[in-house]
Amino acid sequence: MLGLRHDTPAEWARITLDDLDGFLQNHAANERKVSQSALSLAVQHPDRPELVQAMIEMAREELEHFAQVYELLRERGCDLGRATADPYIKQLRAAICGPDVDEYLLDRLLMFGIIEARGCERFAMLAAALEPGKLKSFYEQLVKGEARHHATYINLARRYFDPERVQARLDELLEVEAQVARALPLRAELH
Repeated sequence: MLGLRHDTPAEWARITLDDLDGFLQNHAANERKVSQSALSLAVQHPDRPELVQAMIEMAREELEHFAQVYELLRERGCDLGRATADPYIKQLRAAICGPDVDEYLLDRLLMFGIIEARGCERFAMLAAALEPGKLKSFYEQLVKGEARHHATYINLARRYFDPERVQARLDELLEVEAQVARALPLRAELH
C-alpha cells in the first residue's frame, strides 16, 4: 500500500532506541508541523470542500498526537526541545513544482502522502522494537493513523486530478524520496 521505493535499514530502530527521548522530541515537532501544514492546505484551497474537511480532521488528529507525545516526554522528565530543520523535508520540498497552483497542490498532496508513508514505516519498526507497554501500544496505534493519512492525501490527489497524471507524478516523487532517504544518515528522528 505505501509504495516506498527504499526500506529504512533495521539499524534505524536500534539507533532510535538508544536516543528515545531525542526521538520523542523530534516526533513532537513533526506532529506540530504536520498539523500546521494541514491547516495551511485548508486555508489555501477554500474552494475544495472535501480537502478543507479532510485537512481540518487531519490537523485535529495530528495536534492530538502532538499532545500525546508531549505527555510521554513529560512522563520521562523531558521537555519539547528545540525544533530543528529537517534535511529530509527540505530536500523533498525542493522537488515540489510551482508556480502553477494546480501542479503545486498535486505535488504537495502526493509529497505529504509519501511523508506519511515513511512515518508509518518507521513507527511500525519502532513499535516492533519496543518492549510491551505504553510506548509500544502508542506506536502501534500511530501506524494505523499514518496509513490512513497516507491514503487521505493520495485519495485527495486522485479526486482533484487525472488518475494517470497522479500515478505518473507519484512514481517520480517516490523515486526522489527514495534517493533522499537512502542518502541521509540514520538518526533518531522520524525522517
